Amino acid sequence: MKKILLLSALALAPVSLAHPAHAAQMSLQLTPGDMLAQTHSHAIIMNVTGTYRQLHGTLNYNLAAKTCNVDVTFEVNSLELPNALIRSQTMSQGFLDPAEYPETHFTGTCQGDSLVGNLTLRGQTHPFTMAITYDTSGGQVTGIHTEGTLNRYDWGLTGLTMTVGKTIRVTNDISLNGQPPEPPSAS
Repeated sequence: MKKILLLSALALAPVSLAHPAHAAQMSLQLTPGDMLAQTHSHAIIMNVTGTYRQLHGTLNYNLAAKTCNVDVTFEVNSLELPNALIRSQTMSQGFLDPAEYPETHFTGTCQGDSLVGNLTLRGQTHPFTMAITYDTSGGQVTGIHTEGTLNRYDWGLTGLTMTVGKTIRVTNDISLNGQPPEPPSAS
């Protein structure tokens, strides 16, 4: 499977306008093995990163045309956090509450350098846009990085007001070459 993904990614290398026939629509079944989905928030005196360990969905894309659509579901209870205290607070009724809202869902399409769509979190669906960066190695596109920021109160995350900031940064790194996804290096 990794060889097929690698060959697919190589076949989708950016194509010059002189060879538009090489453009092809591809489809990738999203799993934690090829998508690193993380949340980043600020809690009192520290930054907290959570990583979803269970997710599933589909990415349809054409790198030459820079078009895509994505449909992905995240299992809320699979969000891995730094320690048991932060996890218990994050999973509380006033915050993510996986007993009542077991999944978070995103659907969107590429529009220029943005991924524009709708995010369903805590049973509420609102527009959500993320910036897109294409990762390259040796002149080949090897992955896609998306990043956006949400105001947690817009989605009903009203708990922990004295300890957690109002914005949550969401990042997704999708590997197109069969290798485990990695977030971009910190600048």
